[in-house]
Amino acid sequence: MALQNQIPYEYRNVPIPGGGYVTGFVFHKHSPDLLYIRTDIGGCYRFDYQNKLWISLIDHVTMFDLSESYPVAIALDDQKPNMLYIACGVNSEDTSKEENIGKSGVLAISEDFGNTFRYETIPALVHGNLNGRGTGFRLVVDPNHSNVLYFASQKDGLLKSQDYGKTWKKLNVGGENWMTFVWVSPDSTKIIVSTAGVTTKVDEELRGHSMYISYDSGENFEKMMQPKSQKITISKMSGFVGQRYDFDGVYFYVTFAQTGTYSYVIENGYSCDSGDTCGGKVIRYQFDENGKISGYQDITPLALSGHKKDDVLNYGFSGISCGHSTPGLVVATTICRKPHGDILYLSRDYGNSWEVALYDLEIGTLNFRAPYMKPEYNGNHSIIHWMSDIKINPFKSDEVWFNSGTGVFTSHNLLDTKRYFYDFCDGIEETVHLNVYSPVKGEVQLLDILGDLGGFAFRNLNEPCENTFADEDNNRYITCINADFSDYDEQKVIITPRGNWTGQTKGGLIYSTDQCKTFTRLSMPFGISDKIDEKLHQIESPNVNSGWVALSSDGENIVWSVADQISLPIELCICSTNKGKSFSKVRVYDLQKKEIKTGFMKVFSDRVNPKLMYGFGDQSQIYLSKDGGVTFYQYETPTDFPKVLFTYIDCANKTEVRGESGKEGIFYLALNIHGLWKMTYNKNTDSFHFLKLTKDQDIIYRLGLGLQREHGVYMEEDKAFYISGVINKEYGFYRSLDQAKTWQRINTEGQMFGEINSIDGDCRTFGRFYIATGSRGVLYGQPM
Repeated sequence: MALQNQIPYEYRNVPIPGGGYVTGFVFHKHSPDLLYIRTDIGGCYRFDYQNKLWISLIDHVTMFDLSESYPVAIALDDQKPNMLYIACGVNSEDTSKEENIGKSGVLAISEDFGNTFRYETIPALVHGNLNGRGTGFRLVVDPNHSNVLYFASQKDGLLKSQDYGKTWKKLNVGGENWMTFVWVSPDSTKIIVSTAGVTTKVDEELRGHSMYISYDSGENFEKMMQPKSQKITISKMSGFVGQRYDFDGVYFYVTFAQTGTYSYVIENGYSCDSGDTCGGKVIRYQFDENGKISGYQDITPLALSGHKKDDVLNYGFSGISCGHSTPGLVVATTICRKPHGDILYLSRDYGNSWEVALYDLEIGTLNFRAPYMKPEYNGNHSIIHWMSDIKINPFKSDEVWFNSGTGVFTSHNLLDTKRYFYDFCDGIEETVHLNVYSPVKGEVQLLDILGDLGGFAFRNLNEPCENTFADEDNNRYITCINADFSDYDEQKVIITPRGNWTGQTKGGLIYSTDQCKTFTRLSMPFGISDKIDEKLHQIESPNVNSGWVALSSDGENIVWSVADQISLPIELCICSTNKGKSFSKVRVYDLQKKEIKTGFMKVFSDRVNPKLMYGFGDQSQIYLSKDGGVTFYQYETPTDFPKVLFTYIDCANKTEVRGESGKEGIFYLALNIHGLWKMTYNKNTDSFHFLKLTKDQDIIYRLGLGLQREHGVYMEEDKAFYISGVINKEYGFYRSLDQAKTWQRINTEGQMFGEINSIDGDCRTFGRFYIATGSRGVLYGQPM
C-alpha cells in the first residue's frame, strides 16, 4: 500500500461563528492592537486588527495531545510584546472524571505572537474546561523580570518560576491550594493572590479566607482585608472568592462571588461553571504612602437589582476593567444573574457611581451578527450569559470586549450615551461537532450535528446558517447526537436533539419533510415499558442525550436507540413503521434465535433497501433486520474481525460507520487501531463478508465517502475515501481513490485541527470533504 505524494489542500471553516465559552481576554499594556483570547475547549486566538479577524493558534494541534485546546490562562511580557505564555492542559481521554486528569500541565511559550510554540511542564493540575475556568489572571509575567512567572493553579497552589517556566517552586499562601488569580505590582514587590478557601475552609459550609498579599515578592504572605464571609442559606458553600481584578495605578479593584444554590461543584462552584452564583460584590482597595493596602470601599453597583447595599445578592460579579487612558473609567459585569442575563455596568468616577450600559434587550443597543444568536431563537431575550470577563482597550477607551458562553461581543462607542454592542466572532470556531453528513442531493450541502447549538443545515458553505434546529416558535433545540436521511427523498431528515436549558424545547426526535427548513417533534411513545418510559421522561428534561436514530431509505421506518447517557441499551430500542406516529419495542435475537434482553446496539439504515437495517453491538456483534427494524437477528462474524465497541455516542464514540449510497448492503467501518474494513451483506446467500482494507499498522480513526472522480455520479460508482488516521506511521488526513490500495496525504503539519469526531466526503464536489472537530468547529478541505 504505497503512500503517494502529498496533495496541497486548503481548509476553511463552515462559519457558525463563536458558539462556545470564551473564558478570558488580555491586551498588551504597552503595544497597541495586540489582543488575545482563551476559550474553554477551543484554544487561544489573536485578533488581527487590520483584517478584523480572529486567528486560531491551535491549528497545529493533533488528537494525540490536546492540551493546547484547553487553556486556563494567558500571560504577556510587558517588556517583550512578541512573547506569549499559555497555561493549558488535558491529560486523559475521559475528562468527564476529574480523577482521570493528569497532574501536570503544559506551558506553551511563543516568541512570535503565537505563530509557533515550544513547551515546558507545569507541576500542577491544569485544565481549561474544569471549574474555575472563568476566573483570572492565573498566569502573569513579572513586569520587571521577564524570567519570573507566577501561576495560580486550580488546586495545587501558587507556583513561581525564575527561569522562564523551566522549573517551578510552590509558594506558601496561608496553606491554601485552590487559587483563582495572582497580581504582581508594577514595582514587582507586591503580590496579591485570591484563593477559593477550600484547603483552609472553616467547615463544610464556610470557606476559609480568600485574599492574601505579599510585600516581599512572594517570600511571605499575610491575610489581606476583604468583606467578611458568613454563612448564608442560599449558598452551598458560603464565603467570598475573588473572581477577577484590575489596577488603574491608584486603586486595585476586585470582583467577588460565592457558590450558588444549584451548584453541582461545591468547592469551586463560585464561578459560572454550575450556572449560578450569589453574594456578588465589587471592592476597591487603596494603598497608603508606604505602598500597603490601607482599606477598601464596597462599590457594588445595584441598579436593576431591587436590593439594598447590605443585601445578599442572588448572583455574583466577575468582569472588571479600567480605562487606562481615561482616568476614573471602570466597567464591571454580573455573573449568572437571573432572569434575563447579566448586566454590564459603567462608572466614570472610580466606581463611586454606576450606570447600566447593557442589559438584555432593554438598555444599550445590542445587534446580533451570527444568526443563531438572534433573540427570536432564544426566547426573545439576549443570548448573553456567563459574562465573566470584560476588557477595555488600554489605548482606546471607547473599545470594550466582553465574553459570553457563545463567543465575544464588542462596542466601539462605549463612552457615548447611545452605545452599540454586537457579537464579533469572525474566525472564532470552537464548537464541538459530533457528526457531519453530505446529502446526495437537494439544497443542503452539509448537515452538521454539534454540541450546545444543536445543528445546522448549510445551504451555503461560506455563510453562517440562518436556520437552526428549532421548533415552530423558533426555540432552539440543543446538542444533537446524529441524523439520518433518505438518499432518494432528500427532504426527509430525522434528528436526535436535546431539549434546551430553559425547557422551551424538549429532547427526543425531530422530523423534517423539507430538508431541515422546518421540524416537527415526534410525540413521545410512552407506554411501551416502564424502563423506556423512565428514560423518555429523562430525555424531556433539559440537556439530556436522546439517543441514536436510523431512517429507512424510503423515509417510512424509524429505529430509535433511546440513550442511557452515552450508551444504547437493546432494551431501550424501539421502532416505528409509520413515520413516528407510533412505536413498538424492537425484538433482537442471538445466534441461537433466543431473544436478547440485555446488551447494546447502534442501528444504521441500508442506503437502498428500506427493509434492511443493521445493528452493531458492544463486542462487534452484527445484527440484521429484514422488516424495517421491527426485529433483528444476530449473524456470525469471522474470527479475525476485531472486538470493537460500536455503541457509545456523543464524544465517547470511537468508531465511524458509513453506508455506501447507491449500493445495497455495503458499509465501510473505521475501527481505530484495527484499521478500515468493508462489510458486505449478500442477500442471495443471506451472509456477511468482511474484508480488511488497510495494513495492520495503519490506524483509521474517522471515515467519509465522497465523489470518486471529477465528473462522476455519486450513486453509481465506487466512492473516494477520506480518513483521519495513521498511514505508514504518519498521522494526518488522507484520500484514496482506489479502495485503500494507495493513499494521498491531504494536509500539512499546520492543518491538524485537534480532535476529529467525524469525517464525510462531499457527494457532489470532487475532492471536497468535511471535518467535525472537537475544538475548531466544522471545516471543509479541498484541493488548492
